[in-house]
Amino acid sequence: MLFRNVSSKWKSYRYRFSPWLKFNIRKRNARQVAENLDKILEDEDIIGNIADFFVALEKKGTEDVESVMNRHFGFVVRRGPSKVVDGDMGVIVSKGYIPAGSVTSIYPGTIYQPYDPIFFQSINNSFIFRCLDGIHIDGNDKRLSKMIFRSCSQRDCVGPYMVSDMSWLTPELSNPLSIGQYVNNQTKKFPANVAYQEIDFTENFAFELRKYLPYIFYSASSDIEQSSTNRLIRSVVLVSLRDIREGEELLSSYFNIIS
Repeated sequence: MLFRNVSSKWKSYRYRFSPWLKFNIRKRNARQVAENLDKILEDEDIIGNIADFFVALEKKGTEDVESVMNRHFGFVVRRGPSKVVDGDMGVIVSKGYIPAGSVTSIYPGTIYQPYDPIFFQSINNSFIFRCLDGIHIDGNDKRLSKMIFRSCSQRDCVGPYMVSDMSWLTPELSNPLSIGQYVNNQTKKFPANVAYQEIDFTENFAFELRKYLPYIFYSASSDIEQSSTNRLIRSVVLVSLRDIREGEELLSSYFNIIS
C-alpha cells in the first residue's frame, strides 16, 4: 500500500522534477515551440469565439449549458474515465465532432505571477501549468488550491458582481469549456490531438462576461497598483490539431521544448 501511494505521488510530481525531465525527454514525443510564439490560432479569433459563446450562455434561458455548447461549437466535451493507463479522469468528446483548429476547452485556475509564492500549493499537485513567461496557473479543484481560488474570487468581486467563474470547482459547470486541466498526456498508443495556446484577455473584454472566465489572480490588485478590471488575464486554451470524433479522448503533450 505504501509503495502504491509513493508511486502515485511520484507519477504526479515527476513532470516538474527537472532531473527526471532531462533524462526522459528523449523518450517522449515533444512539441517544439518557438520562444513566446506558441500560436495555432489568432488570439483575436479565440477571444471573439469564446466571447460569443459566453453571450450565448447569458441568453440560454432554461436551456442547459451542454446544449448551448453543442449549438455554438457543434460538439460537447465532458470529464470521464481516461483510456490512458494511470490517466484516471480525462476529457471525452461526448457529442458531435471537433474540426481541426478549434478551441476544445479552457485550462482554469488561479493565476500566479513569477514572484508569487506557490510552494505549499504545489505539493502533491499535478495541475500546475507553467506558461512560457513564468506565469503559473493552478488548475487543481481540490484542497488548498480550491480554498485559495474561492477566497481570491470573493476578495475581487465588485459589489454583487463576480469577476471570475467558480463553478469549475464543482460538478455543475456554468462554463462547460472549463475542464482543460483534466486533459491527459499523450502516449505512443494515443498521440496528442490538442495543444495548449496561451492568450491574454484585456481590459476591453466585456465586464458582464467575466463571470464565465475561470481565472482569478493570487495577488490582490492593490499589490501592483492596478485595478483588477484592467489587468491582463492570462488564459490557456486547448486547440485541436486534427479532426476529433465523438467518443475520442482529448490528449495533449506535457513536453513542450522551447527553442
